[in-house]
Amino acid sequence: MPQVTAEKLKADFQAMPKAVSKVLGKALRDFGYTSITDEWVEAEIRRLLDGGEAKGGPSKFLVGWLKDEID
Repeated sequence: MPQVTAEKLKADFQAMPKAVSKVLGKALRDFGYTSITDEWVEAEIRRLLDGGEAKGGPSKFLVGWLKDEID
């Protein structure tokens, strides 16, 4: 995946949450979180953007991507 800034990721998520959740869900499954669904990713991103705290490994990846960038 090419480098994506946190700002671009958030804007893309607002514009097309299903597509972004699908891409990030695949990335998380590739990292070994095989039970993660795209629906969970979408709900977790929404929760995190609303100020929620990271809960566990996959959530920590999402927080990092939302605060920094994706390489």
